[in-house]
Amino acid sequence: MIVSNLHAMIAPATDPAPLDGLLERAERDGIGGWARDPAAPDFPVELDIVLDGVRAARIEASQHRVDLDGAGIGPHAFLLRFPPGLRASEVAVLRAGTEQHLPGSPRRLPPPPEEQDPAADLAAAALAASEEPGEAASLAADLADRLAASLARPDLRQARLLARWGHGPPRGAPPHGTAPRSIAIDQGVPDPARDAGSNAILSHLESLRRLGYTVEFAAAHSLARAPAHDGIEARGITPWHAPWIASIEELLAAAGENVDLVYLHRLPVMRRYAALARDWCPNARLVFCIADLHHLRAARQHAIEAAVPFEAALAAPRIAALRTQELAACAAADAVISHSQAEAAIIAAQAPGAVVHVIPWHVPVRPATTPWAERRGVAFVGSYGHPPNLDAALVLLDVVMPLVWARAPELRLVLAGSDLPASLAARASPRVDLIGQVPDLASLWNQVRLTCAPLRFGAGLKGKILSSLAAGLPCVTTPVGAEGIPAAALPGSIAADPAGLAAAILRLHEDEAAHRAASDAGLAYARSALSEAAIDAAMRDVCGLA
Repeated sequence: MIVSNLHAMIAPATDPAPLDGLLERAERDGIGGWARDPAAPDFPVELDIVLDGVRAARIEASQHRVDLDGAGIGPHAFLLRFPPGLRASEVAVLRAGTEQHLPGSPRRLPPPPEEQDPAADLAAAALAASEEPGEAASLAADLADRLAASLARPDLRQARLLARWGHGPPRGAPPHGTAPRSIAIDQGVPDPARDAGSNAILSHLESLRRLGYTVEFAAAHSLARAPAHDGIEARGITPWHAPWIASIEELLAAAGENVDLVYLHRLPVMRRYAALARDWCPNARLVFCIADLHHLRAARQHAIEAAVPFEAALAAPRIAALRTQELAACAAADAVISHSQAEAAIIAAQAPGAVVHVIPWHVPVRPATTPWAERRGVAFVGSYGHPPNLDAALVLLDVVMPLVWARAPELRLVLAGSDLPASLAARASPRVDLIGQVPDLASLWNQVRLTCAPLRFGAGLKGKILSSLAAGLPCVTTPVGAEGIPAAALPGSIAADPAGLAAAILRLHEDEAAHRAASDAGLAYARSALSEAAIDAAMRDVCGLA
């Protein structure tokens, strides 16, 4: 494995304090443990995995585990499966970019087993699949045919997987050589009902398919088959998961020169796999979708919580290091996708040489069908596990709506979205509905007249606002919430303080003409900027097809 100097470009400038944690398990099939930075316990720690002295992979300790959650440690577990045939004898786990070992590191790995004859693997797979001798024999014969066909190819990894698991390749896997091939990697499996990031990557991958690419997808944080994989397959995208791959590293290494484009979504994925994609997929165009600028969101949050100027928050050591990492990652890609024109300008100014493309995602235009006069109330939609959304919901509930209710006491507030905390759900009342995740937002849009997103911090383009505009519902929001959306799409809907937000809610809720004008402006924006044709035109440039 070759180590790219990308790791050095995005490494912290100085060694921080020792980590809490432990390398608990080190076997030939993988490693596991937990790691937490005591100086920043709310943030995940990135770790370098070193095999026989070579930095081979970068992972994030950010998984939940029952025992760690019960001990109050939180989501700081990690688990990495090694590809079959690993020959290393020692593994070490270091804080990313440093020589600082996690407690319990390094560890000697058990000696590798002797190579087995494929026939023995076939027999073991068959016997494990059935207790009936006749059925086992039939399965073994079928597997032998598959193995013989796969051995005609140089891809021995696939042959071993066939022998071990007794299945064919993932459903929908494309034949080689028929179309340009793309591989996309995200942290988790996209679920369009969960968050805007899922909708963004799915929109871009569907665009790649329309542009003629075969599209494959793998999730870095979970290789297990998940229900959301069904949705991936329904869109014509091939999902890679266990048992077909044991790691993302294996997928990239096996793809090699036969992949034309690698799409990496979000900074942790870019940091972990960019160097490996460059080394193992030398013919691939490397595309980095930032989703949003993490350092910008973190600085805004710090400025509010610490009551310091934004410039001072931006200079805080942790945020400054994050900024350096993001800009270096942008410079390392062949093409960078930003959803926001404002953030694209920041990248262009501060990462010279980065080629930035502004691409939102497709949002179908489906205007609410219930007449305006038959709808009442205002809604907020968001994933409450995302700190900017929870903060905005509390601001709306505790600061903005009391001003609205002083003039319109019967006006209904609906809080919808995933990960609704119990502390917030307990605050339901006759005029506050907390309904949690809604599978189809159309039912909500047909009940209320508008939405409100009083975001005090955050970054990127806001999916909750795009969905509202595409349904013909005006969205009252702050300058932070409106960032990246043309002001013409939000007429009379942007305010910087609670009084202004309350006034806009009342006006757009009670004045049908003002509501209609704002609705028409939002729909016009959605039809032009968020259409499949607009996304395809922009993605064509990203792929270098223009």
